[in-house]
Amino acid sequence: MANQGLKKSLNEIWELSSNAYQNNVPKIDDNTSIDNFSAPLLKNTTFLNEFCEALIQRIVYTQFEIKSYNNPLKFLEGEEMPLGYLGQEIFVNPAKSRNYDITDFAGLLKKYENDTKVQYMKINFDKQYVVTVVREKIKQAMTSWNNLETYITSLTNSLYNGAYIDEYRYTKYLVSNAYRENAVQIEKITPPTNKETAEAFTEKAREIYLNFAAPTSNYNAWKKVGGYGREIVTFTEPQDVVFIIRNNLRSKLDVSVLANAFNIDKADLLGRIISVEDFDIYDENNNKIYDGSHIYGIMCDRRWFRIKTQDMYMEEFRNPNNRSMQYYLNLIKMYQYSLFANAVVFADEEPQVPITALSYNNTTEINMVVGDNEGLDIIVTPFNANTPVIQYTSSDEEIFIVDADANNDRHCTLTATGAGTATLTATAGNVEITLSINVTAVQ
Repeated sequence: MANQGLKKSLNEIWELSSNAYQNNVPKIDDNTSIDNFSAPLLKNTTFLNEFCEALIQRIVYTQFEIKSYNNPLKFLEGEEMPLGYLGQEIFVNPAKSRNYDITDFAGLLKKYENDTKVQYMKINFDKQYVVTVVREKIKQAMTSWNNLETYITSLTNSLYNGAYIDEYRYTKYLVSNAYRENAVQIEKITPPTNKETAEAFTEKAREIYLNFAAPTSNYNAWKKVGGYGREIVTFTEPQDVVFIIRNNLRSKLDVSVLANAFNIDKADLLGRIISVEDFDIYDENNNKIYDGSHIYGIMCDRRWFRIKTQDMYMEEFRNPNNRSMQYYLNLIKMYQYSLFANAVVFADEEPQVPITALSYNNTTEINMVVGDNEGLDIIVTPFNANTPVIQYTSSDEEIFIVDADANNDRHCTLTATGAGTATLTATAGNVEITLSINVTAVQ
């Protein structure tokens, strides 16, 4: 006798089938044998094809939706994305205050614009998962209810496991990519290898967790990546904080200590701390293409993960040449991270993002008078590049000298020492830019 789950699924197929199918293939009850069920299918190609099409659409697809939630990071996914390959996230900064002025009548008609920021996002995940159902395999499966259920389960596993693994990996890849692109705030830590360093890590995590609740610009990446306008102010409610850490780190952190550090119940804590095996990135052939071993975890607002499903549907293709059915599960999603949400990656070193271009904001020369000091900022492309350190040189120190800012290599100070023209050169590896410095004598 078929178990209740299989019986229900096969009868759902029967309900949606043609009249001819229903007149020949029995609806299953507790007395229906596998022989009575399978005989009309195996004797009539039309009925078998109809069964195979419904098999994937009604059973495998349904089980995929149920079992995909086993992904421990699935809860970070947002609502479905509407049709179209482009989307946007809009953030409005808190309004700035102004001093009350009883005499300010003109201000009544002044326009006060919202400080609105936009981050554009697009579909970047479009995958197909394929299984083939061969007629001979169907015949073999229909020798017993158990064999049929096992075969259906194998088809289901083939589809949903592929999607399950990809969804899990691509969620982790958001952390890895944000780190390697230097597009997230980074907290450099000593690797927690013993009790002392593990406690130090816990203390730092607690500090950041508490700071998340305050309105600040310190934990979002808008300014870090060169976002336009003024800095944005963000905060995160405690219940929205998510902590994803590596398994080897999680094993060193005591649950009770963590619960006390975050001032929440242990049961609630375990729901918000998720451990993963690593933050490496792999290609389609499972070859590692990025080593994420410097990343130990991320603490973030759950809204930092911008994951949306646009579409998920099945297609099939019947191939009479080898008497098979090809089934395609299509999964189309967006995987992005937000520049508007609090997020801090814990790592033992800064990522290396190379400078590709330098500029002085279209300035080609600077005019100075002997004795003057002038600060100069250089523009780096990409904005969040951090290597190598920019070096500044003067072609003639009798005309001007240059001092780099010890804390910010994108800033230097020029001091005019004598009349004439000399060249300022800024160098970052193989990237170089020059600027003419004209100095005149004091009148």
